[in-house]
Amino acid sequence: MLFVFAANAQFFSIEGNVKDKKNNEPLPYASITLKKSRLGTISNENGQFEMYIPERVMSDTLVVTYIGFDNYEIPVKIIKNSIEITLTEANNVLDEVLITKLSPLDYIELARENMALNAPQAPFSTTAYYREKFIENNAIINKHEGVFRSYYKSFQDSAKSEHQLLLYRPEENPQQFKFMREWLDKKREKSKKRAQKKGEEWEDEWDEDSFKMDFGGPESVLDIDIYHDNDANFLNPKHYSKYEYSFGDETVLNGEPLMTIVFKAKKSIDYIRDSGTILISRDTYAIVQVEQKGKFAIPFLVKPILFAVGLKIANPRFTKTITYQKYENQWFPQLFRWDANVILEKRKSFDKNEEANINIGQVFSVIEFNQQASPIEPSKKFDPGKEMPEQVFNDDGLIWNNINVVKD
Repeated sequence: MLFVFAANAQFFSIEGNVKDKKNNEPLPYASITLKKSRLGTISNENGQFEMYIPERVMSDTLVVTYIGFDNYEIPVKIIKNSIEITLTEANNVLDEVLITKLSPLDYIELARENMALNAPQAPFSTTAYYREKFIENNAIINKHEGVFRSYYKSFQDSAKSEHQLLLYRPEENPQQFKFMREWLDKKREKSKKRAQKKGEEWEDEWDEDSFKMDFGGPESVLDIDIYHDNDANFLNPKHYSKYEYSFGDETVLNGEPLMTIVFKAKKSIDYIRDSGTILISRDTYAIVQVEQKGKFAIPFLVKPILFAVGLKIANPRFTKTITYQKYENQWFPQLFRWDANVILEKRKSFDKNEEANINIGQVFSVIEFNQQASPIEPSKKFDPGKEMPEQVFNDDGLIWNNINVVKD
């Protein structure tokens, strides 16, 4: 997604694809890192990546890793401008039969008990790429990108992490949100005429902001607990009875065997019915990856209101992925990704029904981490209550031309 360096640095640019050698299918969100440097990126959902490597680390080695596959390594200095990487499925642990008296919940409890050992023991900082976008029928309605420096306290410190916005840019050519636009414009015009008839000053309650949709902003991902807290229902003991847990196929990452715990909700919890997998290190019980998917349930009391205005909401589904990277036997945050899809339909009596296919998503990808960390200056701390453009403090002199962003 992204590499971040000083504006005056020299870079070597490469593009690549990561695929499964067996079937030539793309491998989404593969980890691409430099072996000696604490720098890295990931491929997008189609296995594609683009990155800028500083010339000062041309002697380093590019390492590509993917869960369930053998690592791929290549010296940076022999890479041309483009490279196609094929990964081979790892068989060394997949062929083993695990015999255990422990249940899936036992492994989850062991993971919870060992968090203090597997999490970073001292404060550290990261540089990460952030993006959120809102798409209606393949048109970008809203899109924001940013680069954040974050300061994380140690596991024992309960204080929240601190963040500084280094770069920001919005979508250059956002499109107008069209769903029910005609209906809303009529409401706006009626409101205006009503005010004029009464001799009152008209206040535009249907301005452009009325047509923009917000789904949390960066604060919804900046403060995710990197130590797997109880926010996730399937990791929370008080919700264990509401899920079914089972073992999935054992897999591997960087040669480390991983247990696969499959979870599935028996019913909706807080209007969400979810399922997914938790990958846990068999050796250290560290949580390596969590993949969650599910659908949103429409509250019973809301359905009559939607029906009254002729509005139907179909297929409200989401996917969520959180992954961690290992360095010196400690697990650091690597990727947070959240996507949702919903189809909105406005029923009309005489005309064709109006429909909007909505896709929204966020990504927060750590591309550099530093164990020599220092807190963010109070005057530069990111405040979610303020607008992003007002809070840019580019201390590193970064420029977007040297930033690797995720390919759309």
